[in-house]
Amino acid sequence: MNFTSRFFRFGAVCALLTALTTLVVHVMPNLWSDAMSFEQQVELRLNPLYLTNRWVVLLHCALVVVSMFALGLPAMRRAPATVIFGFLAFAGFGFTETLRTAISIFAINRNWRAVYASSVDPATRERFRAFIESYSGTNDALFFIFYTAFTVGLICYGIAFLRTNGRMSQLGILFMVWALLNLPGWIDAVIGTELLGRYFEWVGPVFQPVTRAWIGVWLWRNAGWAAASVAQSGCAPLRRVEKLNG
Repeated sequence: MNFTSRFFRFGAVCALLTALTTLVVHVMPNLWSDAMSFEQQVELRLNPLYLTNRWVVLLHCALVVVSMFALGLPAMRRAPATVIFGFLAFAGFGFTETLRTAISIFAINRNWRAVYASSVDPATRERFRAFIESYSGTNDALFFIFYTAFTVGLICYGIAFLRTNGRMSQLGILFMVWALLNLPGWIDAVIGTELLGRYFEWVGPVFQPVTRAWIGVWLWRNAGWAAASVAQSGCAPLRRVEKLNG
């Protein structure tokens, strides 16, 4: 497949858009942070801003996967196994978070919360309340999977970029720092208690948008180099075959 500079600029646009979607995902929930009781949370199914946030998460996942695919291609020649494993980790993140969000939209809000709110039968309301409250454990499990997958992807890409030339070495450092900043939240997810993550809550609404915007700008500026690098890595095996046949 021929990846032109236009493809990498498309990946850059996706990365820039993730800076905006990250802000929506992390900052917008403050608008309904006062919905603490069960009944208040049930009413969120009617909140257009809340539902918009859910759909933006789905868009965010798709944009992240596309941008990370484009970003990893230039490093394939130097670190193919690391890049492939890293992209699979990012794809796993995208799938898991898409699944988690889709359950929130279609099962939790459109079905369970709606039935609970509209039912007059106490037994039915109690049953659906149990459904909603029991999903918390499943949600935590999916969160752990997507958080782990994303952190693994950061580490793999960080290693791969550090092994590439100077154009990508700065990205490698950035990704390793990002992975380190993710560790406190990951540890909290493992132990099931908010211990260290509270001191790194700024990573989502501050560090991530700035970092994603910087990645988008970098990819846009280096789109021509990235296309040439991928083309060169793709042609190298063909040259070796032609030499052997000659």
